[in-house]
Amino acid sequence: MGKHVFYALAALSAGAVATAQAQSDSTQIERVEVTATRAAGAVDVQKVPSAITVLKPDSLTRYGQGNLADIANLVPAMSLQEQGPGVNNITMRGLIVRGIVPSEVQDSSLVAVYIDDMPVTLKSSNPDLKVLDLERVEVLQGPQGTLFGAGAMAGAVRQITQKPDLTDWFGTVEAVGSNTSGFGGGNHNLRGMVNLPLKADVLGLRLTAYTGKDSGYIRNQVNGATTNAASTNQARAALRLRASRDLVVDASITASNIKAGINDAYGGLAPFTTFALIPQHSNDQLQLANLGVSYDLGAAQLVSSTSYLHRETLYVTSAQYPATAFIFGGRNPLMKAAYVIGNEVGDFAQEFRLNSKGDGPLKWTAGAFFERGRRDTRQDEPTEGFDQRYAETRNFPGYSSQTNELAFNPDDFFSGQQNTRSRQVALFSEATYTVFDQLDLTAGVRLFRGTQDFDLRFSGLFGNLANATPASPVGTPTVSNSSATSHGANPRFAAAYRIDAERMLYASVGKGFRYGGNNQPVPFNFCGINAPATFAPDSLWNYEVGSKNTLFDRRVTLNANVYRIDWKDVQVFNRLPCTYYFTQNAGKIRSEGLELETAVKLTRRASVGVSAAYNHAYAARTVVTGIAAQNIPEGSRAPYAPRIAATATASYSIPVGGSDEIGLFASYAYRGKAYTNFAPEQGAYAEIPSSNTVNATAVYKTGAYEFGLFGTNLTNNAKISDVTPNTIAIQPGDLLYMVRPRTVGLRVKARF
Repeated sequence: MGKHVFYALAALSAGAVATAQAQSDSTQIERVEVTATRAAGAVDVQKVPSAITVLKPDSLTRYGQGNLADIANLVPAMSLQEQGPGVNNITMRGLIVRGIVPSEVQDSSLVAVYIDDMPVTLKSSNPDLKVLDLERVEVLQGPQGTLFGAGAMAGAVRQITQKPDLTDWFGTVEAVGSNTSGFGGGNHNLRGMVNLPLKADVLGLRLTAYTGKDSGYIRNQVNGATTNAASTNQARAALRLRASRDLVVDASITASNIKAGINDAYGGLAPFTTFALIPQHSNDQLQLANLGVSYDLGAAQLVSSTSYLHRETLYVTSAQYPATAFIFGGRNPLMKAAYVIGNEVGDFAQEFRLNSKGDGPLKWTAGAFFERGRRDTRQDEPTEGFDQRYAETRNFPGYSSQTNELAFNPDDFFSGQQNTRSRQVALFSEATYTVFDQLDLTAGVRLFRGTQDFDLRFSGLFGNLANATPASPVGTPTVSNSSATSHGANPRFAAAYRIDAERMLYASVGKGFRYGGNNQPVPFNFCGINAPATFAPDSLWNYEVGSKNTLFDRRVTLNANVYRIDWKDVQVFNRLPCTYYFTQNAGKIRSEGLELETAVKLTRRASVGVSAAYNHAYAARTVVTGIAAQNIPEGSRAPYAPRIAATATASYSIPVGGSDEIGLFASYAYRGKAYTNFAPEQGAYAEIPSSNTVNATAVYKTGAYEFGLFGTNLTNNAKISDVTPNTIAIQPGDLLYMVRPRTVGLRVKARF
């Protein structure tokens, strides 16, 4: 970062406040406090020297929304590709090299997702939870490796839940009904919350529940039915015990069950139309448990967070085109084939933190983190009539996938099992020292070590190292057992200069890190290449300067930052024509960008906000992978990341006699186009079109009741979330994953 950028931000701060002192108004922008610093208490977000966007839950629920895609719509620095509920991928600051690959167990996430202090991240499959009863959402842009670990190499999304109130009994009930245009239909959901003080000032219980059904909006050309309806049932119980003045214990259990379809359509068919010979669906069952303990030691606070996650997912898509093309040369009839991916995930995490207290010049946090996880992935491709057709075309009488190729079942041309066992331990600390009451100097480091054990067994026609023949009637499965260990240190340094109580300049530099892993074997007889057994960690350095300003007697906030990220030893994904893939460390990527966020209180009743992000992430030099078709040309733009994104919000309230009120709210989100690979020369290169999303709602509040009329994606200009480029001649175009079309509905909420 050049010095001229820092000077420009300083001038922006000084010039803006000069006119601010000339005006005042009793109506001010609300102060928002966050816990992103992991300090003993919450901190005003305007005092934190890093880029953080905070969302209040009302900004989502007033539109009948609340999942990760809705959060991303309001945060320009955050992008999300989504193929169905819980099948998604989060991107920040252009740090990405591949899209969603549900069968890839080695692709570690670059953006960490937390519920309170519980890490719930799973690359390509972050949970879709609508029952969390949120207090706020904190989106931390840029590497957060010191305080949040390897999974936060590009950023973190923290969903902070409401805690039980120990004094009052109260609750809410909310019902939503809506209709989706096009092939869509009726949607409805019901949400409820009750807070119960079981013992005044000592013990409280907060219960929430959500149930809903969303119509499908993708039409299956085969039978005319919609294919991607979703049914969601979720519940959460949170208990708080104030055992003494100094000891607080929080325990929570969250359960979720989602049954849904896949949001895919074919580019060569009519809009929002797919072609599937079998039903496509996804099932997602999740249980989360957390025990948090906070103990006041006087000079410091001790915090413990113990979490356990269990999740089972099943992902079934129609595979008639690859099954027919790869095995039978694309000749009719199309094979009625399914691609089935099942995951069972278990994760235990324990964190201890010790935070300083008091108003002295030195503030510090130190802690330890331990995590042990497992993931068992099972894949197969059951295909109706496969064995008989293969026997006839290959002159192999009596052929059986199960007997001859050792597949899971008959008529199953691929069977795979991938099991991983991982464990990591980390020590971290960060300290801030204040000099002359204006300059905060921060230094921190995270020491870590992680190991992953990987066991794999592939069988079936497409999984075996050697296939069965009449002369040798039993194939040879692909078997692999490997282990990878990584260790290192993540330092971070920051300086924040407070011009006055409401204006701050800051600069920071920090390292991000991601663990290495193990590759699945690539059968040489199918692919003609020997892939490496493991791949090493990759890392990056983030350089950032910014300014945070609260102006005009708290009627305006204006935050801006610029950054440069140098990412080396990038874990590059190589997808081969034989459908196998592997990861290797190759090359460097640079990401440069600007982020701006402002909010304005125009009058007592009118507010507007504008946020924008510009990002240019590209290959800093030619990335040589060893496979000419996979090489990344120098200067090539990173995939999946829009160069420009922006969000605008507006609100206006109208008093209607007594304490009644009408609220008008609208939001607009723009995402520029992106691409599915670095360059056309690599193949699998397609455009993800730009999108414009317009949401609006009118809310009438009277006493304990609230009535809302809302519309989402009103212009139908947001259409495609993700693209899987077509590589099969008989397939009708690319696979397009579609956004829900225009939806209009009514919302009723009652408080008691």
